[in-house]
Amino acid sequence: MSSLLACVTTHRELVENLVLRDIKARYKQSVLGYAWAVFNPLVFSLTYTLVGKFILRQQTGLPFPLFAYFGVLFWNIFGTGIASATESLIAHLGLITKVYFPREVLPISAVVSKLFDFVFGLFGVIPFLLVYQIMPSWGFFLALPIVLILCLFTAGMGMLCATANLFYRDVRYLVMISTNILGFLWPNMYTLEQIPERFRPFYLLNPVATCIEAARRLTFPQVGSMDALWPFVGISAALSVSVFCLGYAVFKRYEPYFAEAI
Repeated sequence: MSSLLACVTTHRELVENLVLRDIKARYKQSVLGYAWAVFNPLVFSLTYTLVGKFILRQQTGLPFPLFAYFGVLFWNIFGTGIASATESLIAHLGLITKVYFPREVLPISAVVSKLFDFVFGLFGVIPFLLVYQIMPSWGFFLALPIVLILCLFTAGMGMLCATANLFYRDVRYLVMISTNILGFLWPNMYTLEQIPERFRPFYLLNPVATCIEAARRLTFPQVGSMDALWPFVGISAALSVSVFCLGYAVFKRYEPYFAEAI
């Protein structure tokens, strides 16, 4: 872990350039440009609203569009982050074969670049707050460290998937299908109380689900209490660090064979 931090610090400029390059490439020649960082989660939140409110009749403690949109912002860090990280080695084959640099910065920078969409997407929350006349809690600032937990987990999974995808190109399709399905299974459409109580501890062992649920409750207390959730936030933090270290270890273990796979 310390060696990775030293690597990222040493190659900070490279990470910054990769992040900026990814952001610019994503919105290049786009009519709406950076506004897609708001429209993308908005479209998904409307879909979840249609299914969750009008079909499943879910009760969330918040106006459903706001409930869904806020959750999608956090979900997208994982969903789009792991997809980009999985493709990161393949997308930079030319750079990998020509220049030596620590390859792990590629999946890590792919995840970091999604924070731009997250921050920009937060501005999309403002119209919901004005329309529904809801004031977020100061707990929102406690929700921000939740993003770090989510990024660590995503980067760890991203390094694992990027390594596997280099040897087996089917992995990117499996990741794409999985994230589309999980978007409906994880808490984008419902609250923790709507899960049978005996299954909740197992459900909350998933860091992504815990992070989304905790971020909502910290920002909008009317969704539910945080009392029973804090222990699982700690467990999620520990699991995220473990997954990150595992992803890094596997990545470095197979890095000498990357040239053969390319």
